[in-house]
Amino acid sequence: MIRPALLVLTLLIATPALAQTPAPQTPKPLFDAQITTDGVTVLETGKPAFFFRTRAAAGTEAGRLDYLHPLYAPDGTVLTEDGAASYPQQRGAFWAWPRILVDGKPVADSWNLKGIAFTVRDTHFGPGPGGSAELVLKSDWLLTGGTEVVYAADEVTTVRIYPLKKGARRIEFDTTIISRLDGLSLAGNDDERGFGGFALRLTNASALAFASDGRPVKPGFGSLQAGTSMGFAWPGQPGLGSWGVGLACKVDGRPLRYWLLRREASVQNCVFPGRAPAVLSKGRALHLQATIVITPR
Repeated sequence: MIRPALLVLTLLIATPALAQTPAPQTPKPLFDAQITTDGVTVLETGKPAFFFRTRAAAGTEAGRLDYLHPLYAPDGTVLTEDGAASYPQQRGAFWAWPRILVDGKPVADSWNLKGIAFTVRDTHFGPGPGGSAELVLKSDWLLTGGTEVVYAADEVTTVRIYPLKKGARRIEFDTTIISRLDGLSLAGNDDERGFGGFALRLTNASALAFASDGRPVKPGFGSLQAGTSMGFAWPGQPGLGSWGVGLACKVDGRPLRYWLLRREASVQNCVFPGRAPAVLSKGRALHLQATIVITPR
């Protein structure tokens, strides 16, 4: 007769696979997000790709949020600046306008953060098309320059990041702005520069080279017409010289071709709409798009 203890030992030896098979593990997602009260860090394979600020830092203007910084190259190199001494109002990658008007009268300046504040009221991170991940943010525009706060517009921004392709990183901004006021309009600076629209404060701008449609572009004081995309590179710069940045912008599906470029400590700008105001019809969406591609060189 087989003793009970011997029987149990015999069964364990006979069925080792059942006793030792590890539990299945869920594969880690390619993209993830760390959400805090100040903003969202989006990670690819555990490494930060960008941070999007959703609350103004202590001691800064109420409107100093709703922008992306830092923006990282795939090797971790930081490509943007925020609040530099030259122009402290400039901040990473952002849409903004020096003149926000109501009935033709300037009431706010989101470029220099005067008379306006933003409130991010909803944040969502999840999968997107083509293997991408999406950060969706819903916010309100509040005009603060008058005797009372005025609710001016709704904004919904989707920041979409795609998996690396041949070592290149692609990030898309997709923004809709819906006016809640009659007579709301947006305009650039009222001179030949006309700056306003999508701005990108790249680091070490004094070392930048510019190209569009395969040809070098020389920056000037005013805005200039070029192709529908602009390339930026830091030839010969340690770390930065390994990367190039491409930028393209659209408004209501129309590519933008005017650029304000600076080989100095300032932003690079897809100019929209220029000096003449763009009127936002109440309740109708204005659709803004910007695409940044970071490529190895």
